[in-house]
Formats: sequence, C-alpha cells, structure tokens
Amino acid sequence: MSVEKSGGSSAREPWKVCRGPANWFTFRCPDGIEVRQDQTVLELLWDVGSAGSSLAQCEAGSLRSLMSVVAWWNESEPADGLSEQSRSAPDPTLLFPRVSSVRVQRPLRMSLANEVWSGKSSRPVAGGWLSRVFSRGRNYSWRLWVFRQGRLTIVATTQSNAGEELSREQIMVCERLLTTMEVAETPAWPPDVFQQHVLALARQHYPLLSATARGFALRLGQSEISLSNLYRVYLQQPEHFRRIVLPGLTAMVRLQELGPDQLAPAFSKVQRKILPMLAPDDEQCSDGRVRQPWVGGLSIGYVIDEDDSYRYIQERMLGDWGVSLDELHEVSLQNLREWSEDHPLEVTVVGSEEQPRMLMPVRPDAYNCSRVLDQGFYSRLRGMFGTQLVLGLPNRDFFVAVSLRQPDLIQHVRDRVDADFQTMHHPLTRRLLLLSPDGVSEFPDDTTLE
Repeated sequence: MSVEKSGGSSAREPWKVCRGPANWFTFRCPDGIEVRQDQTVLELLWDVGSAGSSLAQCEAGSLRSLMSVVAWWNESEPADGLSEQSRSAPDPTLLFPRVSSVRVQRPLRMSLANEVWSGKSSRPVAGGWLSRVFSRGRNYSWRLWVFRQGRLTIVATTQSNAGEELSREQIMVCERLLTTMEVAETPAWPPDVFQQHVLALARQHYPLLSATARGFALRLGQSEISLSNLYRVYLQQPEHFRRIVLPGLTAMVRLQELGPDQLAPAFSKVQRKILPMLAPDDEQCSDGRVRQPWVGGLSIGYVIDEDDSYRYIQERMLGDWGVSLDELHEVSLQNLREWSEDHPLEVTVVGSEEQPRMLMPVRPDAYNCSRVLDQGFYSRLRGMFGTQLVLGLPNRDFFVAVSLRQPDLIQHVRDRVDADFQTMHHPLTRRLLLLSPDGVSEFPDDTTLE
C-alpha cells in the first residue's frame, strides 16, 4: 500500500493518504493510527489508551485492531451501477458467526453510496465439552459498512472485545475515517481480468498470431512477455489501458520479424552495445537470459542496447560467441563507464554540498541503478557521503542514496522504498544496501543506528 502525506483537518492533527489494493480507493487517517496491508485486507490499529481521548492524541503504544477493510472485484456485477438497490444485502453471519441480533443503521453522509448494519454475536467457550454445555459464549458487538460502485465492493468491519459493547468513540473514529473514502474514477481491473483484456487486445490487433495466456504472462506467436511490469504501469493510469499495452504487444511482434543476423548477431557487432541490467533475483524468466546473483535479492542480467529499446542476452548466444560469463561482465562494465561519461547523472541533493543527507536522480533511466555496479561511481558517492552510505533501489529507473549519519532519514527511506517497490514498474528490491570500502552488501533490517 502506498502512503503519502496529505493535508489534514488541522495543524494539530496530521493525516496521511492510504491506498487500497490496485489503487481502487483512498481514505485519510491520522498518523497515530497504523495501517497494515496483508494481501487485499487493510488492518487499522490504534492505541487502546487513547480510546477515551481525542483522535489527535493517538500515540504509539498498546495497539489493537480498530477496523478491517477488504475489497473485491466481481465481473458478474453490472458496471454501470444502475442495479445498486436490487443487490442482496451481505450475510453478516459469514463475517460474524453466531449472530444473535442485527439492526440496519442510517447510512453515512457521503457521496459514495453505502449500507450500514450493527449487531451482536457470541464467541464459543474454550475448553472441554462439559464447560461448553454449561457455559454460554461471551457476546461482542460489531458494525458493518458496505460500499459499492460498479463491479467494486468494499467492506469495512469493527467489533468490540468479548463481553463488551462497541464504544461510541470507536464507532465515531471508524465513521470519520470512512467518510473520507474516495473510489477511483476508473478502477483498475484485478490481475486476472487485466490479463483477459490483454489477451483480447492481442487477438484483435494480431489475429494471424496465436495468443494464449500462461501464468501471469502472454504468449504471442513465438514470443512471451510477463505482464507484471505492464500491470504496475496500468495501475497508475488504468484509463490508458490501450496506450500502455499496445506498445508492448507491438514490440513482441517486431521481435519476431527480425532476421537471423539480428536475433543472433556476431559478438563483434554488438560488443560495444552490451550493458548490465539489474533485476529481482526471483523474477520468473522463460527466455533463457543470462543472469548471475548479486546482493540484496538482486541479480545482474545483460542486454544489447539498441538506443530506443534493449533485449536480454541469452545463454545460447554466449555459447555461439564462445564468451564466458566473466568476460561478458567485464565488457558490460567497460561499456557502462563509457555510457556514463556520455550520460552524466543529474541529481537532486538534500542538505548542503559539504554535508549532503540524501541524493537521488532527477530523471528516470533504465540504467540508473546499473551505475551502482561501477566502482568508480560508488567511489564518488563515498566521496560525498563518507566511507559508508545506504542505498535504496525500489525500481530499475530510480535509486536513493542516504548518509549513514541520518538514522531518522534512513527509516523514512526504508518505508518509502518498501511502498515504491510495491507500486512502481520494473521493481528491484525492497531491501536497503550498504555501500562501504568493502563493496556493496545488504543493509540489515535490524541495524541499530545512533
């Protein structure tokens, strides 16, 4: 989930914007409420000690669940929203078993159509059969909010502890957060629906080529492409589906039109065009591309750069060339140094020139993170930040360097890298790296900074 700063309701009460799965919806909440995401479920946690105080006084402490939010996409539902009222109400017993009472509550006052229920359920008594016969489960109270828009359904729930009633404060906090909810004007399709539309688009534009889906990938003719990166780009601009997907399909078709000399060129013809390219170590590849493990869950691949595009070097090409992996690596690094001289890196620096705190590229580039493989490059970084610094590489086009003397900033970078890794295209790693005189290594998550 992506979390970013936004204007709050007052200077005393900072708020953050929280995004649901696939950017389907957003809502705002105070910094004192912690938001966690597990698959498609958002869990909101709050400080128990602040329950009787104002929302602005929520502080880190003994956290317990405040509210859960889950969303799903139903292809069988109408997309135009004309049949909202005819839909059946959700069954509370699926969420709160052993329901003893249910009441319909007044909907929240907001532009997004919603339905609200409250009720009581009981938890079964733990222990042997005898205790269950002579004891009753302890009752607890709950509240259920349902929001629907087109094929999208969002459900929020909150409940009390066993033997207690829901406090008015807890209900008010949940309602206050939910009334800030906004659903995307064009909600993105979930991955399986996105894949179906990509497949349909491929068959529409290239009817003479066989198009099939396999895993989260598309095979078009003799070429196969993973849809992961296209989907990440699509999530940011779902209204531009065709503009995002069609160039990828066209590139697949153009690749099949290349002749033998272009598909398997002589090493002497492409030697000066070979560059290294970082990729996630666990990225699924079925094209036999050359890779070797690096650090931080990353591997190094090698591409032939064609100015406006690139293609990965495959194992069979090394065999045809009679070139070893070590020789290929050295050639790629030498080309990277020459490429870097022709493409000087323009950066934004936080702090002063004498004491920089953080650095990042101004413009994205497919080889920005590859620069980290060049010892000359990270020697210049160490000249700015000192003997050790921390690097974040959330995606292929972007990195951030931060001084080891900035523990608060490092934690902020860690959170930002983790969020960007989940949303940006061509993701690399959510782990931080440590750059030191010994080279590049992984920066441990449990490192204590002073």
